[in-house]
This record gives sequence, structure tokens and C-alpha cells, in this order.
Amino acid sequence: MAAIRPTVVNGRPSLLVDTAKCMYCGACFGACPAMEINHPEHSKIGIWVGGKNSNARSKPAMGCLVAQNLPNNPPRWPEVNDVVGRILAVYAKEGRPWERLGEWIDRVGWKHFFAVTGLVFEKEMIDNYRHARTTFNQSAHIRF
Repeated sequence: MAAIRPTVVNGRPSLLVDTAKCMYCGACFGACPAMEINHPEHSKIGIWVGGKNSNARSKPAMGCLVAQNLPNNPPRWPEVNDVVGRILAVYAKEGRPWERLGEWIDRVGWKHFFAVTGLVFEKEMIDNYRHARTTFNQSAHIRF
């Protein structure tokens, strides 16, 4: 039997999770985003921008962390919406037609990006893990 069942909590539809059967897969969150499955102090959100998969024209680009430790406040996530809204507003104003967000950041620079969006750069955001670069698939060719 499954670990989640439909139920009503405070007159609103929700899910009942059988903790003995729970595998921590997150399926309950997809079925009911407002369900409190996250710990309010230990569940935080980070926003990464600029990443993309490889295609026939370019190599893949790794995304970079631009906001971290945002509170996880479902179902509307006001703090996340504020940060994403600021990023998209500046990108819509300064980006060129058909230019991707990561390409715009490469053109104007990270210093300018953080200045115009009002986001704070912290040293913990620096991604210095480089060991996967040698095995990272950097083309659109299928390899077996």
C-alpha cells in the first residue's frame, strides 16, 4: 500500500502520510504543495541562474548560486518570488532579444548582475568544485 492517502484537514483537502511506509520520495509534495513536509528552520531555498544543456552550437554552462537560505514558505513563496522578480525585471530591461539569462550575465559580468539586482554576494556562493569537468559531456553527440 502507498504511504499517502487523501484526507481533509481544517476543512481543506490534504494528504495523510503514513510515516511507517514513507520513503521520503516527495510525491506527497507534488500532490499537495501546501502540505507542511518541510522543517521551517532547516528547509531553505537557493536560486541558481545561468545554466543550460549543451546543444549543437555551444557547450553546457553550469548555473551559479545567486541567492541562498531563502525561507521555504509554501504555497506562494513570497521571498523567492521577490528575488526571481528582481532578476527577471533587470534581465528584461537590459537583455538583448534572444539572449539567454546566462549569456547576458557573461556579457555584463557578475559584479554588474549583483549590483543591479540588489542581491548580496557571499563567499559561500563560490563553486570551486572542478573534478567533474573531465567527465562532463560537453557536446550534443550521443556516446555509448
